[in-house]
Amino acid sequence: MGKWNWQHGDWPNFTWDRQQIQARLPSVCHKQGYVAGLVNSLNCTQALITKALTENIVASFTIEGERLDANVVTDEIERGFDQTISPEKAKSVGLLEANAAALISNVFDEPSEGLTRHRLGVWQRCMFERTYSSTQIGQPATWRTEDINVVSGGSGDRRIHFEAPDASRVAIEMETFLTWFASSREAKEIDPVSRAALAHLWFVTVHPFDDGNGRSSRAVADLALFQSDKNAVLYPMAPYILADRENYYRVLQRTQSSGLDITKWMVWFFKTLENALDGAITRLSWSVEANSLVAMQPENRLSTQQVRILVKMHDDPDQTVISASQYAAINNVSKATATRHLTDLVAKGYLRVCGGGGRSRRYCLASV
Repeated sequence: MGKWNWQHGDWPNFTWDRQQIQARLPSVCHKQGYVAGLVNSLNCTQALITKALTENIVASFTIEGERLDANVVTDEIERGFDQTISPEKAKSVGLLEANAAALISNVFDEPSEGLTRHRLGVWQRCMFERTYSSTQIGQPATWRTEDINVVSGGSGDRRIHFEAPDASRVAIEMETFLTWFASSREAKEIDPVSRAALAHLWFVTVHPFDDGNGRSSRAVADLALFQSDKNAVLYPMAPYILADRENYYRVLQRTQSSGLDITKWMVWFFKTLENALDGAITRLSWSVEANSLVAMQPENRLSTQQVRILVKMHDDPDQTVISASQYAAINNVSKATATRHLTDLVAKGYLRVCGGGGRSRRYCLASV
């Protein structure tokens, strides 16, 4: 019996404590239902979807040590939604960001829900060829031709964290995986969340590409969740995986080197998904509240500029405080109007003064 899970004779017949995992499912399903209810309360979720797609792909690349310009990614995603992009923004687009936007948009492309070698080829080219265009969409993925070890340390203290299946096995391994992915979608033996968790682990264990296997495995899990819940686009897991990256790699390594029982991986995946759902519920709840602010009775109603600032301060970790000058710049209004709007938000209990005086006065959310 080998050290790695794929070296076991029963590979890829994974097992897990179904009773323990099934006990976690109702909480996840409840939160997915909560998200669905909030979405139904909103007239439009396009801006929220764009934000979630950006956070997803930026975090997934960051996990692998590759930094993207989130603003450029957002612009490219909006371009895909046929929104107007200014010439200045269009000139600033980086090819890496454009390809990343194309990748994540393809993952959540409803008309292309199946997972095939050709679709994986689109993702692969988006990550690496830097020449991706829609004319290349018919080309299948290129499987690796060399054996791969995940290692750390120098020559004196080299440590092997994982050894992938031999390159000669990749084609048949991926054929088996893709067949399972297609057939398991309607299978009653596995719930959708467990299917996504298993797909993530199985794909990254096969390690079919020379590089990009982590990003692709997270995209595969996203697709699996999206196939069972179209609102999955709004609760991306990658930012929460990034926040727990050390444990992410640790549980992967332990699972891949401890046989075919993947219970610990399943538990970690369910917990991380719940964190993502909690984050989505918070954001969507605020969006529902923000929508209601402009529909109140005249004496309590807020302007669209005021709501824009409240949403920004709630969602943007870099904008937790604001001045009248910043308010004026963001909303393209005079400083006098900005001061009046901010004073009104304080009077209505949405903001509080949190520093400075006169021109240097700063405001923050009253709930913080």
